[in-house]
Amino acid sequence: MHRLKADEGYLVGKGLPPVAAYLTIDQIIDTALQHKVDAIHPGYGFLSERSDFARACNHAGITFIGPSADVMARMGDKVAARQAAIEAGVQVVPGTPGPITSAEEAIEFAKQYGTPIILKAAYGGGGRGMRRVGESFRRAFSEAQAAFGDGSLFVEKFVERPRHIEVQLLGMLKKSLVSIHCSSSQGGF
Repeated sequence: MHRLKADEGYLVGKGLPPVAAYLTIDQIIDTALQHKVDAIHPGYGFLSERSDFARACNHAGITFIGPSADVMARMGDKVAARQAAIEAGVQVVPGTPGPITSAEEAIEFAKQYGTPIILKAAYGGGGRGMRRVGESFRRAFSEAQAAFGDGSLFVEKFVERPRHIEVQLLGMLKKSLVSIHCSSSQGGF
């Protein structure tokens, strides 16, 4: 729909499936340079979460409308994002201070905080890479190891019936800042 609202549109990723075409960073940058584009808004999801796309824009001299590549990379790592929240004084649910490497660490956490717990992929997002665990820790850990490869998982206390609270921030460099309480605009959960 967004391309239909634009003054101009260009085909990138010809012959590729839609998602793959949308992620052809080199073609997007080349097209933007060819048409003297000043700035790129990455949309939602996909490229908006890719620090390599923000870096490619910056290297090409194109303004990336979104967070810096460094901030995106840090927030993409859920363990680092959690630590940043703690350092900023944000209350977080109990969790491991870093990735775990064994089921025994999850068991120790559960002994201290109770069950259920949730195993989360450090680089997961969009609700993927999470598994609620009641008591079969070893099985869940081995499944997670197989699915995520590097074992970068962390543990948090599972919150029953949580309320999703999300705040979006929109700023123009250091000149102005607007906050939008998204969960109320979407009706919450």
